[in-house]
Amino acid sequence: MRSLIRVGLRPSRNARLSFGVQLMLVFFWIIYALFLIFSENPTNDRNFFYYVFLALAVGYLFYILSQNTSIFGTQAYFEITPDYIVQKQGHFRKKIVIPFAQVTAMHIATFALRLTMKNGEQQMLDLKLIRRRRNLKLIKEQLHNMALKFDIDLTEGPNNRH
Repeated sequence: MRSLIRVGLRPSRNARLSFGVQLMLVFFWIIYALFLIFSENPTNDRNFFYYVFLALAVGYLFYILSQNTSIFGTQAYFEITPDYIVQKQGHFRKKIVIPFAQVTAMHIATFALRLTMKNGEQQMLDLKLIRRRRNLKLIKEQLHNMALKFDIDLTEGPNNRH
């Protein structure tokens, strides 16, 4: 299906440790593992564990790079198509697909989009992961257009409890 708007997300914005801190830690781990490997006697039995530690550190480096950068393609995105809202927050997270035909109300808060479904269920989508203000503005415009097209009650503001 043709996308009306697709913007990249920054999953590290809701992580406990920021992307920069994660990078610093993993580089420290890699340097530490290399130091341990080259400073020990090559016949030492513990060198195996140093190599395992180095492999895990490099694996974690690839994990955080794939989640937070577009080196391996855009893996975290928010997309609005003519019939659906799609949110994917990275390689290892499932895709959230919400058809506009099932939505009765939308509320755009400061950093979240709350959708009320026809069956009464509420769905929250995180908007603070959107990288740029211009992209957030485009998404809000597209949501207004979809609300008119599908006759969905749309409210906007800091907080709205139904």
